[in-house]
Amino acid sequence: MPSVSSTCLLPSRSTMKMSFVRTRRGFTLIELLVVIAIIAVLIALLVPAVQKVREAAARTECTNNLKQIGLGVHGYADTYKSLPPLRADYKTTGTPRFQAGGWWHFGLLPYIEQNAIYTAGATYCAANNTNRSDQATIGTITIQRAIVKLYGCPSDNTLVGGMASTNNTWAGTSYGPNASLFGSILANNSRVSTFKLANIPDGTSNTIAATEVWAGCMNGTTGNANLWTVPWEERKWNPQVGNTADGTWNQPPQFGLTPGQNACDQARSQPNHTGVVNTLLMDGSVRGITSGISATTWQNVINPADGNPIGDDF
Repeated sequence: MPSVSSTCLLPSRSTMKMSFVRTRRGFTLIELLVVIAIIAVLIALLVPAVQKVREAAARTECTNNLKQIGLGVHGYADTYKSLPPLRADYKTTGTPRFQAGGWWHFGLLPYIEQNAIYTAGATYCAANNTNRSDQATIGTITIQRAIVKLYGCPSDNTLVGGMASTNNTWAGTSYGPNASLFGSILANNSRVSTFKLANIPDGTSNTIAATEVWAGCMNGTTGNANLWTVPWEERKWNPQVGNTADGTWNQPPQFGLTPGQNACDQARSQPNHTGVVNTLLMDGSVRGITSGISATTWQNVINPADGNPIGDDF
């Protein structure tokens, strides 16, 4: 038998190279669509979670704002042995006497580390014999436009850059004091309280001090607003709840409104958070009020001296 050359049995170099080459292919259209769909689902799941985290953080900040305001109320009460007035009119004679004119929020300024603004207002009132503390200059602006971060809720969509959305030349606030507590009588052109911290008949833990409101609350068709800097008593600019002069003073918070909606009632509270209104009590605690609270229970915690028991829905 003739011999066979060994070289004939070995594959050529080109054949060996081809045997090790694997075909590479890309994604099919279906596979690409599936990947995109999975990513879209993950994003859809992630966005609400991020929003919830942000809202939780905003609500925590809002709660802390109210607690700091509560400390300010107690600081004022310890200093003057009376509750801060709903409205102070600049007076050097008579009783009570006030160093400056301003709304409830103005009197609290020295007790929330905003003494510079208060001093500017008081100095202006004394120099001009006026209650218009809002016209005093602080830095390059008047107090009228002075933004106090503590007075704004980060979730208040009607508070834009510290200004009320319905009146963007004045600094707004997301918190309204309880007029039934802090402004129960008119004395020397000022609204002052008949109560002291130690003698609130219904007790500090059963009495509302302040609650959330919309800075840009539109009461009807006019561009009203809740402004912390106003020195006078004109309802369409005054942040307050529980004023018995208002027909709806005893009605619970307004849930289900669209921010800026004309149905916003300045005499009532509005939620800046989904399904809950942060509310400061006179003991310094903050409670989240839900839409389940009845009008009767709300009235009982607004009225500091009705003697009625608080319902289970509070």
